[in-house]
Amino acid sequence: MRLLAVAPAPPYHQLYFQHFYGMEDNWIIWLFVWAIIIDIITGTARSLATHHTTSTKGTLGLIKHGILLIIVLTLYPMLDINGMKSAGDTFAMFYVLFYAVSIIENCGEMGLPIPTWLKKYIYKLSDEYNNNSQINNKKGANDSEK
Repeated sequence: MRLLAVAPAPPYHQLYFQHFYGMEDNWIIWLFVWAIIIDIITGTARSLATHHTTSTKGTLGLIKHGILLIIVLTLYPMLDINGMKSAGDTFAMFYVLFYAVSIIENCGEMGLPIPTWLKKYIYKLSDEYNNNSQINNKKGANDSEK
């Protein structure tokens, strides 16, 4: 009977859980989770401030956030195990930036001051978006009068 020179690699599911539990020390994952939480809070506050609260939109938003959270938290350990941690970091950071834009949009629509240099890069807060929405609102009012 010959002994192995190297211990066999642990099964994939054990590696997965090791890397999954290791995410609790990853600042990008924490930033991603907090971005989702802050986006939910600011989105709810925006809907209350603008008096456009609908349960359907809120429920669909929570489902979307939950699915995205599950996808990132599932894929990140798989990428890490296969030596593509930087791809996992990039994937998570993409969504952090996506949520940062959403948070800024929510704050701007609530009337909180947003710097002008930043407003021109965020379409929902730009003058072009506001002009288009005013034109669409006038068209809708004219159509209802007919």
